[in-house]
Amino acid sequence: MPDLRQTSSPKLAPQTGAGRFSFLLLLALTAAVVYLVWAFVPPYLGKQRMEEAATEIVHRGATQNLGEADVRAQLHEKARELGLPEKYQLEISRQGRAMTARIAYTHSVWFPFYTYPWNVEIEVKDLGF
Repeated sequence: MPDLRQTSSPKLAPQTGAGRFSFLLLLALTAAVVYLVWAFVPPYLGKQRMEEAATEIVHRGATQNLGEADVRAQLHEKARELGLPEKYQLEISRQGRAMTARIAYTHSVWFPFYTYPWNVEIEVKDLGF
């Protein structure tokens, strides 16, 4: 009498672990994407906040005809407040009523075996009208 209790065919036996590999690959890819988002989003948001603040400060400096030293002091304070790296370059120029500010810094993004130097450059110009 044949044994009817056997549930899988001997031909399918080598395929029992095939689904686990794709699941583990998908899990590793998901973990890598989550880590990249965790590593890059805070510096990117800091750049966006500094750009918005610099736009506001330069606009106020150009429309109220403030001196370069006043605008520089406000930008230094905002950079310290937002946690920019200690070493950053700040250039301010004025031509008539127009004012331009350029902020450049390098933000280090840490990976487990590598540190990526992300060069950030913000340039804001206001015509003063």
